[in-house]
Amino acid sequence: MTNSAPEMNIRAATFHMLAAMAFFAVQDTIVKLLSDDIPIWQLYLARAVMVLSIICATVGLFRPDSGIKLVNPGWAALRSVLMAGAFLMFYLAMPFVSLSQAAATFFTGPLFITLFGALINRERVGPRRIGALMLGFAGVLVIVQPWSDDLEIALIMPLIAAVCYALAVVITRSRCLEDSAVALSLVQNVVFAMIALFGIIAIDMIDPSPSQIAAFPFLLSPWQPTTWVVWLMVLATSITHMVGAITLTRVYQQSEASRIAPLEYSYLAIVPAFDLLFWGTLPTATTLSGMVMVALAGAFVAWREGTPVRPRPQTHGEEPQPER
Repeated sequence: MTNSAPEMNIRAATFHMLAAMAFFAVQDTIVKLLSDDIPIWQLYLARAVMVLSIICATVGLFRPDSGIKLVNPGWAALRSVLMAGAFLMFYLAMPFVSLSQAAATFFTGPLFITLFGALINRERVGPRRIGALMLGFAGVLVIVQPWSDDLEIALIMPLIAAVCYALAVVITRSRCLEDSAVALSLVQNVVFAMIALFGIIAIDMIDPSPSQIAAFPFLLSPWQPTTWVVWLMVLATSITHMVGAITLTRVYQQSEASRIAPLEYSYLAIVPAFDLLFWGTLPTATTLSGMVMVALAGAFVAWREGTPVRPRPQTHGEEPQPER
């Protein structure tokens, strides 16, 4: 929490947190809808350019102490590569699984943050958080059901996304605390644009066959001519991402993170409604059970650490509290 920012009361913080989760849910829903119309590399590049444009156009609106300050460019770049991998893996799962399944699997991120924080940063992890890790892992097993004949292999992708995200957060905590949120967001979207350009060039060089493209259109399709409706949807993902990220940054700067971080799991209550509205599906009983297990475990870990649990500009500056 910054000294210059007034403290936000709990009602306002709760409202802003729930609003931010709604923006993120809308963002991810639009990406899933776009997965039938535009390849991921084209989406990545267009979104990165739009977000960079929005940041450059609005950077003057930020507080002076939140300007562009980049002290650790190497670590910021590595963090951005990991964030790009997290988004890439999460979005690649969209054509194959429901938004609820992908989101519940991805929200194991706080559990991996705790694990990697202990292994890499030597943070203390007590028995209660170890128990939360085990509960969250059990929840993932319930969702993925590796013992089932109907195993959803695609759910491995949001799980990899959670691992990439957790590593990025650990780096943010330990190596990027002096860098401003705006600077980290700029670096992140520049890296996104570079990766997207590499993907577009690689697809053009590989020249996949029609059968390969038909099997994985979101990944292997070349640049597609699109309608103005598609571009408006891409713009909507950029705006919802920016508004959600800025809202979360404001909440975490002006509120006690340990009190509000568990509210991020309201995302898991929102996305089933979008699944029903757009695709006519609801989580199965087993998926719902796994979502509850993951949410309980992750909310406990987030509460213990006071750590944000979703990809965003830097808001992980709080020092981890000792295990009680």
